[in-house]
This record gives sequence, C-alpha cells and structure tokens, in this order.
Amino acid sequence: MPSGPDLSQLPALQTGDWLFRLGHSADSRLVQQMGGGDYSHIGMVVATEPRVLVVHATTDDDPQRLNQVLISTLEDFLQPALARHFAIARPEFLNPHQKQAAAQVVVDAVGAPFVLEVRSQPHRYCTTLLAEAIKSQDPDFEPVWTRLDNPFYRGDLLFPRAFADYPGIAWLYRF
Repeated sequence: MPSGPDLSQLPALQTGDWLFRLGHSADSRLVQQMGGGDYSHIGMVVATEPRVLVVHATTDDDPQRLNQVLISTLEDFLQPALARHFAIARPEFLNPHQKQAAAQVVVDAVGAPFVLEVRSQPHRYCTTLLAEAIKSQDPDFEPVWTRLDNPFYRGDLLFPRAFADYPGIAWLYRF
C-alpha cells in the first residue's frame, strides 16, 4: 500500500469533527457506488488530547472486534491500508456543547453491534451512528437518505455523501 500523508501536518482537530474516508475493499466500492460521492465511511472525533480518537461503526477495521462500534486512534482510522483518500469536515451548525454531547453519545455506543439495515428497520452503521448522535443535539439535523430498490436493499439508507453535502460544514482537509 502507498504511504499516506503526514498526519502531523493536519489542521488542529476538534471534538465533533467528521472524518471521511474511501476504503479499498469491495464493500467500500459498493457503498461509494450505491451512495455516490467520494467517500465510503465516516467517523467522529471524540477526543483530541492526549491523542486524537475517532468513533465509528465498522465491519472489519479490527479483526479482533468485528462488526461493531469502535474507538480508534486517528492513525489507525486513516492508515493507508484502510483509506485510499480521506477528508475532514467541521459541522459549523453545531455549537461546542452540542459537538461534545454528540461525541459522548457515540462514545457510549462503543462495542454495540454494527447493523446495516434500511431506515425502517433497526440499524447502526457509520452514518446512522453519527446522525442519531447529532440529531439528539440538533433536532433539525436531517441528512438526505437514499432510496434503494435492488436485490440487496429495498428502502432508505444513509450514505457518507449525505454528510459531505450537508449545509453548514467547513472542509478542513482533503487527501
């Protein structure tokens, strides 16, 4: 795998920032194709000191902890084996208290099972984990769900593109 960017050169991150990535796996390509956009995965910064930590729901980032909500270091989340490209966005529509509270909601979900299902069914995957945490702090948060009608899914799924296209975010970095 190619080496990634020098993470020490990233802008200063804040709790509540969103980290997007495009992975290498077949699952990542499928998510990108079905949902459109540039990314297949998203996580939230939940701590910046003593090191940056990211919470995200994933199937296989950690072979010892499959199909669950994980807390990962920034370095692990963005390692070149998992991230072909990545970006960082700041949700400026949330105040610092809302960002901190949303981050605590996702931290409280660490270890919960990953469940990829349509909106009408119980679900917990990368985007819905973040969406529900943000909505708990900002009831007006309404990312756009994508309607699918294919042999795999019939119903609405939430893709990273809905976050990338959401108004009121500032892009801090793209690689």
